[in-house]
Amino acid sequence: MFSQKKPYSAVTVTVERLTSEAIPENDLSGIPDLVEVINLQDTGPTEASRALRKKLKYGNLHRQLRALTLLDGLIQNAGPRFQRTFADEPLLERLRFCGTAELSDPEVRKKCAELFRSWAADYKNVRGMERVASLYKELPKRKKVVTQERSKVIKETENPFGEDDDEPASPAGPSSRRQPSLSGPQPTGTVQSFSYTSKDKKKKDKDKKGKKSKPFNLEAEKEQMKAHIAEASLAATNLMNTLQTINREQERISENATAVQRFEACKQLRRKILRYIYHVESEQWLGGLLHANDELVTALMTFEQLDRSIDADSDSDDEVAEQAHLYRMATEKAKGKEPGSPGSAEAATSAMAGLRFSPSPPPQPPRPSAPPRPSAASKPSLTQSRRVESSDDEDDEEEDENDPFADRNAVNLR
Repeated sequence: MFSQKKPYSAVTVTVERLTSEAIPENDLSGIPDLVEVINLQDTGPTEASRALRKKLKYGNLHRQLRALTLLDGLIQNAGPRFQRTFADEPLLERLRFCGTAELSDPEVRKKCAELFRSWAADYKNVRGMERVASLYKELPKRKKVVTQERSKVIKETENPFGEDDDEPASPAGPSSRRQPSLSGPQPTGTVQSFSYTSKDKKKKDKDKKGKKSKPFNLEAEKEQMKAHIAEASLAATNLMNTLQTINREQERISENATAVQRFEACKQLRRKILRYIYHVESEQWLGGLLHANDELVTALMTFEQLDRSIDADSDSDDEVAEQAHLYRMATEKAKGKEPGSPGSAEAATSAMAGLRFSPSPPPQPPRPSAPPRPSAASKPSLTQSRRVESSDDEDDEEEDENDPFADRNAVNLR
């Protein structure tokens, strides 16, 4: 179990500091410090690789661009040992994803393309850099992309005559301008939550079928259709913008109330757009309807992909590491502070407390045993020890009878 613990030392702390929003995107002044802490320990390249990959995976746009800048700077300056050991498969897979996936930000894809071409030209024949040099011609190998066939939310909204047609209009959403359904007056007293039986459900299904057979009048619904097309484009844009502002290192997508609200609005609008596509045959309107549907599909699938990234991303370390990440987020959120905020004093203290220069210090050789020291009871006093020493010296001097300079041969002048 302890072998699965990932190192967290000065390398990770330095990467966190150098990828903050306070540092410009192409600033390289922190590279020497990062190279120094990496070279101080055996696991430095591996830990730097993992820390940068996490920024590419969970960080916002600025942190992703900073991670790419730091990675390029390390490749050029950290030396051969770093070049041979940093390029593990999870990092390479994340780089492939950032450079090719549609979910990746266009600026990130552009920077990846520039770096991939540069690495291919500079490190083609460098030992240990062969896989990095070939990134420009590779696609993600094991990426589990959420396609429309596999997307759960797309399947939920495929039926244009779904349950949303019978739901009362929501005053908070932009799609609330809808005519009341044909299901009779709403009760004004206490909600009878247990009066909905299977017979009522069958009756409601029959009403839906009858409602579907109702002829579609394009002229009568033209204005409402135009409004829904505009709302669909706006809702998709709002959802995409919200997703870009969420820091996935600190918060899960489905836990953000604004993102979930806009996600549900997009789901309802897509059902309406599909209903119009089902009925409208005029090419004058089909183009706008199809475009609106594409925007909604992109926004909905982006939400689903980013929210389930722990399951879908192919560069995850292991289940234990990902569960530890979720547990840390939940624990810090329960304490009422931002998880891992680099600016807080507590985070800095905890980060410094976790500093270490090697994952496991080598065992120290046993020290030579010291000579036995006499106990306090047997230890003579200072005066006594001096007397013993002087008496020993006298004994030694008395033993030498042929010494002309002995004290017994001294001349008494008094």
